[in-house]
Amino acid sequence: MRGPLHALWNTRLIGTYLRLRVGFLLAGVLALAGGAVLLGIGGLWGILTLFGLVSLILLAFGLVLITR
Repeated sequence: MRGPLHALWNTRLIGTYLRLRVGFLLAGVLALAGGAVLLGIGGLWGILTLFGLVSLILLAFGLVLITR
C-alpha cells in the first residue's frame, strides 16, 4: 500500500491545493516587493511605481496563461 496521499496525488483536489499554495506564495512575494518599492520611493511616485510594477507582473502572468 502506498498510502492515501499517493492515491490522491493526480486528482483535482491535490492539484487545486497546490495551485492555491503557489498563488499565495506569489501574492506574498509580490506584496513584499511592493512594500519595499513603496517605502523606498515613498509618496505619490511610490504609489504610481507600485501600480506600474503590479500591472506589469499581472500582464506577464496573463500572457503566460494565454500562450500556455
